[in-house]
Amino acid sequence: MLFAIRPDLEQSKVFDGLNLFLVERLLAALESRPVDETHLPVGLCAAIAGNQPTRAAVDALTAKLTALGQGQKQALRDALVLRTDPCAFLSDRDAPLPAIPEAVFPALKALAVHLFQRTAKLNGVEQACGECIDDHYARFRQRDAPGNGNVCCVCGTEYLAQVRADENDNEQWRGPYDHLLAKDLYPLYGVDPKNLLPICNTCNSKAKLAKDLVLKAGVRRLSFSPWTEQASLQEIEVVVDDANELFPRVVVNLRSADPDRQEKLSTWDDVYEIKSRVEGEFKELAAKLAEDAHAPNDASFLLKLREVRLAKAQAERLTPFNYWRARVYAAVSGMNPRSREALRQATTPTPQAIQDMEALFFQ
Repeated sequence: MLFAIRPDLEQSKVFDGLNLFLVERLLAALESRPVDETHLPVGLCAAIAGNQPTRAAVDALTAKLTALGQGQKQALRDALVLRTDPCAFLSDRDAPLPAIPEAVFPALKALAVHLFQRTAKLNGVEQACGECIDDHYARFRQRDAPGNGNVCCVCGTEYLAQVRADENDNEQWRGPYDHLLAKDLYPLYGVDPKNLLPICNTCNSKAKLAKDLVLKAGVRRLSFSPWTEQASLQEIEVVVDDANELFPRVVVNLRSADPDRQEKLSTWDDVYEIKSRVEGEFKELAAKLAEDAHAPNDASFLLKLREVRLAKAQAERLTPFNYWRARVYAAVSGMNPRSREALRQATTPTPQAIQDMEALFFQ
């Protein structure tokens, strides 16, 4: 986790309401009683009951729960009453995962997926909860605290979603919500707002895919709890290696002397492919420097690097890769002077390139 999630951000009222409904529906079936709407948004149960596909998914799950033996009912009920925060399973490998009976799992998964993908968008559900999902998303990515900016907090390499001019916040394009505990594997948390984190499309749909933050090859592992944890500046080492390459290459190392922290760093990298993505972006290091810090000599190069990295660091949540550019340019500043000078010279455009640019833009 690269950027800290800022505190005091109000969570999604839609996901919160649906999660309360799901837990109460489970408890009611396990305890053979009607649903208690006391702590649910007013009108939410009616909105859900009025939608036939959602009602069918609820009824299918209720039938499976009702058919369980008393011992299974009690074990599942006890797990629900605990109301364990889903992020507790990320930061504590000994926290026992709720055991979902095999007879119930497919129906629970089907309902959780349906609630997340379909029910959450129903007009009646939005009216009962007092907002739509886009309202929460807009709060999350507001530039100023408690918003977190429009750059992905997990990687810092991509916008959450592009912003269009002349559109209201809740009508802007929206990137994905990542299920920290995958809804297909942990359906009990399929609509838990603490399990749903806005991230970029690359993190969600290209890097993570079906990877499990909790288990790897059946073994529990530690992961950052993104609402409360992040990698520290000292745990992310960025260097420019010019020892064994024809051209200097950027290397990212994730290191901690604390074994638990090291495991969290390794999980972060394994699931979201941080190291590979950043190193890949800076394979064309000279081109990046030419964009940001072209200078006629080493002294002015160093001054330019300092100026640019400070500006990038101050705007790390504003534009993708700003954080990483600041770290890379700091590493370039610390290079051996001879190697740094060779790199600076590689950023100088050729006379032909200058002529082509002038012909394209200034004539």
